[in-house]
Amino acid sequence: MMKNNKKYKGIVAIDLFAGAGGLSRGLHDAGIKVIAGIDIDHTAKETYEYNNKSKFITKDISQVTSEDIFELLKGYEDYYYLLAGCAPCQAFSTRNHKQKEVDERRSLLLQFKRLVEETNPDFVFMENVPGIKKREPHVYQEFEEALHSNEYSVEADVVNTKFFEVPQERKRFVLFASKHNDMTLPEHIIKDDKFLTVKDTIYKLPKINAGDTHPKVTNHSASNLEEINIKRLKQTPHDGGSRFDWDENLVPPCHKGVKGFGNSYGRLAWNKPAPTITTKFYTYSSGRHGHPEQNRAMSFKEGALLQSFPNDYIFFGSSAVKGRQIGNAVPPKMAYHFGKHFLKFTKL
Repeated sequence: MMKNNKKYKGIVAIDLFAGAGGLSRGLHDAGIKVIAGIDIDHTAKETYEYNNKSKFITKDISQVTSEDIFELLKGYEDYYYLLAGCAPCQAFSTRNHKQKEVDERRSLLLQFKRLVEETNPDFVFMENVPGIKKREPHVYQEFEEALHSNEYSVEADVVNTKFFEVPQERKRFVLFASKHNDMTLPEHIIKDDKFLTVKDTIYKLPKINAGDTHPKVTNHSASNLEEINIKRLKQTPHDGGSRFDWDENLVPPCHKGVKGFGNSYGRLAWNKPAPTITTKFYTYSSGRHGHPEQNRAMSFKEGALLQSFPNDYIFFGSSAVKGRQIGNAVPPKMAYHFGKHFLKFTKL
């Protein structure tokens, strides 16, 4: 594939399923102008627009038309156009126990495909869980085959965010497509296993107790804990300890005699990347979400920093809303490196 002779000023992007704006922020920081984020979740609008220099459009993707996209692209005819989409991933996740049931969220990827076919972007980016190719593979195959049919060069694979300056073990499926050059996958930024760690990221934050909100550090708020969980944390060794060190009377009935789910009620380890930051990272019992030393779960600020959001990024909404915004986000630092990768293809 050869780039045409037209001179372009850069890349503009439209972010489908934008959520709180992790992908948009990363692309923006890389030098890509994000025109708009689109998402059906109205609760993300305030967070998205406060932190990003682009507007948030509350709309179901099935109702987004090619005319909507072309209207947004008016005035940017001298730019390459990137259409990015990170459809809700729970439908394809191995944690989804309803795999045999019809899940309409899987059709969202086909709506993404429709907009690719109707608006003909120069570049396409898609991110999802590693299981996307295994759970109802015909959905993903239909998406990729549409790209090939429309003469895109496509590269896709599973990557770990820790190789892209994100202090977190988070495996994601990513797809890159180009109309103009033979596409490649981005190279790892972190070499020789010198990954960013929990300590690198949150060690200097001021101490708070469970149920407290720091008066000067925005979003540095920790959920309240029942007394039984305070006792459990006190018996959990610092720096990576687990529930296997508790007295028997502290073990919940559902975990007695169970060796699996070892991360439940665990503490983060200072000198390792964090485990995957889920939408429930602020709750102590649902994973390795305990602070390495303090007797509490991660604060919203800590979860956001471990997702690689900038220090000045502010989240709005209830605890559940902020947890969903942070846990579902594309890590901005990874998105930054992916944006830089796309920009390389405008110079070939």
